[in-house]
Amino acid sequence: MKTARFDTFVSVIICTYGRATALQDLLRALEAQTYQNFEVLVVDGNEEPSPARQAIEVYVSHANALSNVVLIASEKGLTRQRNVGLRAAKGDLLCFLDDDVTFAEDFLLKVAELFGQSDMRDVGGITPYDTLHYPTPVTLRWRLRALLRVMPGLDPGRVDRLGRAVPLSFLKPWPGKKEIGWLPGFCMIYRKTALEGLRFDELLPTYGGEDRDFSMRVGERHRLLFCGDLHVEHHYTRECRDDGFSRLRESSFGAGRRFAKHARGFRDYLLVACTFAGDFVIDLLALVHAPGSMNLLTPFVRIQACFEGMRSARVIETQQGPPAKEIPLSRNQIPVSVSNDRDN
Repeated sequence: MKTARFDTFVSVIICTYGRATALQDLLRALEAQTYQNFEVLVVDGNEEPSPARQAIEVYVSHANALSNVVLIASEKGLTRQRNVGLRAAKGDLLCFLDDDVTFAEDFLLKVAELFGQSDMRDVGGITPYDTLHYPTPVTLRWRLRALLRVMPGLDPGRVDRLGRAVPLSFLKPWPGKKEIGWLPGFCMIYRKTALEGLRFDELLPTYGGEDRDFSMRVGERHRLLFCGDLHVEHHYTRECRDDGFSRLRESSFGAGRRFAKHARGFRDYLLVACTFAGDFVIDLLALVHAPGSMNLLTPFVRIQACFEGMRSARVIETQQGPPAKEIPLSRNQIPVSVSNDRDN
């Protein structure tokens, strides 16, 4: 069995809402890790009675359960929950995970090894390869989006200053590293020193591109890498996920907010207009190809939500609250802490 070769302390931050079964699977994957120098912060956005808390209490009742789990109660909202985890984390590395991700027993060991390499000293963050859903095909729709300048080409991981990005999932399996412009939220691993002064934009909704917004700011100061040798499985558990229209509204709101935050002159606003026009043309083609209420309403929902996002950029975010207070909870002699950040 492998042993850890580094003393790097890792904070694993899991923001959860409703998916208790998936959360237990992730905790078992962490329990099996050969690298043991880490903490687990579960930031729970559920009201009481909380499925996440119940899942952890069931989990810690078995003999081999992790002894380093901290449960933090937070108001619902992915960006708020991530900021709560960011404030509570003590690690040298911060590993943000969706609650429906799993991986092999050497995952954290490989993470520590990667950040310990001499050529990684200027790297602020990395993301792994999702073996369940990568690669995805570059369909005609994606090619049209690139042709009509809705996104900046077809190079996986590329992003422009306005936050228009190319999916990382286009990449086929390969053993190496690729420099990219943003990290996907299901697994983002950051060097803590690279996050000084940064926090997640709490006015961005769950599917509003908060991962891209945050990682782009890290990428302004440090390199970001996609690591082909580091693997996870992102299960996309359907439980508690928003419907298609809700996700479209949130993603369009996020796009509008990013545009407004980063546009600086006439050329940028012209590019925003081209993006609107390109998406509208693609939406109309989709409607002609497959008539239906979803395709009929898509362009109007997209435009309305995008303008709402642009107007939201005038609103100043509230400052972060005080650190969460941990309340110890013991079960079967395994110390689990419960913190409450809902009032911050």
